[in-house]
Amino acid sequence: MNRVDSENSAVRVTRWWIVFALVLLLATSAASAERPEGLLWNRSGLPATLPLQVKTQSGSDYLLQLRETGSGETVLAAYIRGGEFFRVLVPAGRYELLFSSGTEWKGEAAQFGQDPFRFVLDPPLTFRANVARKNGHLIDLRDIEDITIRDFAICQRFAIDPGRPLRGLEREAEDLIPRQPPHQNDQFLYDPYYPWSYELQSRFCD
Repeated sequence: MNRVDSENSAVRVTRWWIVFALVLLLATSAASAERPEGLLWNRSGLPATLPLQVKTQSGSDYLLQLRETGSGETVLAAYIRGGEFFRVLVPAGRYELLFSSGTEWKGEAAQFGQDPFRFVLDPPLTFRANVARKNGHLIDLRDIEDITIRDFAICQRFAIDPGRPLRGLEREAEDLIPRQPPHQNDQFLYDPYYPWSYELQSRFCD
């Protein structure tokens, strides 16, 4: 073998190793991707404020997708790590909940590979809010043969913030506060000459 043939052979071997390394890298990447956690995206165009909690067993992870019943569009996706606490806030609307489950996450495009376990909750769930409550749901998937769904809500109310009174723009500060407060504290709190500010307090409903 002359020198030119030897150099060409070395080039071919080098290129082959480069191709092999790239294929191996891609295969490794496809075989397992870093497991995400929680909300992946919200494409609804609406703020996500309503609670959705899902309980699962360890051993398998879940991809949750919300599909709007009117348009058929998937508006939200979230990743649930099996056995771990999971709660996500979702936008108001009526949705079909699509679940895909598996043990090896391969990225959002391939998800759990070619043969994941998939199911859709029936019926669709409605998420809505009013002045006092943000209504959502709690789903228990720990027994996949007996899935349970119950209402789950955040209650909210306006409470007086006595440490942050609002000052009138046309009165002096000393004129807003009575010199001698009434004996009843509740009357003092609601005295028209002392306009308190309010804060919105939220808690999970009983």
